[in-house]
Amino acid sequence: MYMYAIMLNRRPSAVACLMCVAILIFLFPHGSALARDSVTQPNVPMIGDYAGELREKQPRKDGFTHVDTPRLVRRLQEMGVNTYFYLIWHSASDWDDLRLEFLPAAKEAGIDVWVYLVPPSEARERRSEPYGTDYVAWMRAVGHLSRSFSNLKGVVMDDFNHNLSVFTPDYLRRMRAAGHEANPHLRFYPQIYQPAIRKELLSRYRGLFDGIVMTYRDGIYRNTQRTQQLEHQVTQISRLLHREGLPFVLMVHASKLSATPANPSARYVNETLRAGLSRLTQGELQGLITYVLQKDWFPETRDRLAKVGHGYGCLFVPPGSHPPAGRSGELKQVVFPEGPPPYRLTFYHRVIAPARLPAGQYIQEILVNGNRVWSQDAAIASRKNWQQKKLDLTPWLKGKREAVLQLRLARKQTGSRSWLFAAFDHLEATGFKMENPEFETAIGWTAYADHPAIIGETLVYDPRRRMRVYLQTMTLFRAYRWQEEIASALPEEFQKQREDFRNHLLQGRPTQALSSLDSLLKPFRQSSLESQHRLLQEGEMLKRLLSIAQ
Repeated sequence: MYMYAIMLNRRPSAVACLMCVAILIFLFPHGSALARDSVTQPNVPMIGDYAGELREKQPRKDGFTHVDTPRLVRRLQEMGVNTYFYLIWHSASDWDDLRLEFLPAAKEAGIDVWVYLVPPSEARERRSEPYGTDYVAWMRAVGHLSRSFSNLKGVVMDDFNHNLSVFTPDYLRRMRAAGHEANPHLRFYPQIYQPAIRKELLSRYRGLFDGIVMTYRDGIYRNTQRTQQLEHQVTQISRLLHREGLPFVLMVHASKLSATPANPSARYVNETLRAGLSRLTQGELQGLITYVLQKDWFPETRDRLAKVGHGYGCLFVPPGSHPPAGRSGELKQVVFPEGPPPYRLTFYHRVIAPARLPAGQYIQEILVNGNRVWSQDAAIASRKNWQQKKLDLTPWLKGKREAVLQLRLARKQTGSRSWLFAAFDHLEATGFKMENPEFETAIGWTAYADHPAIIGETLVYDPRRRMRVYLQTMTLFRAYRWQEEIASALPEEFQKQREDFRNHLLQGRPTQALSSLDSLLKPFRQSSLESQHRLLQEGEMLKRLLSIAQ
């Protein structure tokens, strides 16, 4: 997309911001038709976003930088969401911004709101204000506020399963009683990670949850790189919650998960959203929420960790669950000696880990055909930045037509459960040929691990990631909601084309989706009804979005 050229390696200039505005005017020449529907009714799936709030540029007279409600609501409308999880945590003014400004604006825009609170484990340095960790008071206050705003639906509690010593069944009963005293329809959804959603937990809290929010992070191997387990986990949890009569809301990461190498790629967000919408279609989910979709677009320079260029080879061990001693992960490729020796390799390497990583747990290695050529303790490497190393590979490549070069992270001793990742970059070969030595694309290198707790990948920094993710999310959310809405307005002979459009969309086939969409617009172009004219406007906007997305 040529529009991505506006993105610079710093915060955007005034010209860049004007170009962003121009893009949105191009996409929404008639405003945001779909997002102004009435507030979500029962049985209508949640399509929503969490946090990532926009704030005003300058503090007000009270000293606080308040939520920029007009801009935030405008972005939510553009995205096509019907639900927003409003996080109260970043500023002491968040509660007042919610009740005095955001709720009425969201109601006018047709957006349901859930108050999202942080638990005691997240409230050591900063709390949700004004009630802090008094969650009985929070439920009472939200209940009273919801009587004035019908679009305020309930409370979501972050990291519920990490705070069970506080949120005992007795305490949760007190919380619910306080909320229901003010509004009997107020709902409570805990946010729980997949490994903890078990029959035993649901039995212990039976009747105390109104639904569950599960944030996907690949189970016990917490990361935002692998998507393969998402659909299996959703199916498994959906069956369990269905037996309990509990709605199931999936949250997928659009921004960085702590203790991971980088923000999730645009590919990752696209895959998880499509999988979530597919499961929404099949009835396994009752809601899909993006985790901190960024609504300001500038390069995330903290992700630019490469020694040279934008990419580097990464071997990542997530926190909490670790490989036993003797297990390893590697990036490898076949190299080809050319001409007589010597054969030399120069490369850069580093390790990023918490300061508490003890010595002797992990080592970085270079191998040729399984023979170790070089190694270094990862704990020692983690105390330094990029380091250069020069190796003579002549003894291992002499007389060979080809050989396998392996960049490895190996577990030496079982003990530490700390996260870490080893990085390799800027390889220079003398006397032999290799592909993609700068890791600027995903080609050339194959990732392999003998344990799922080691994740190998070529990580390429994307200065346009925020805008890519925003546009992808907007396209998927609005297209999904539109095809659902037109179902009752379409003649019977077009219903098969509507299903084709949805399937192409959710299976990542934008060209085919665009073709199906064009056919779907024909009956709306021929109609004089105002309601169908609105659907036509939305469909034409989707054509522009899908054209850009190709």
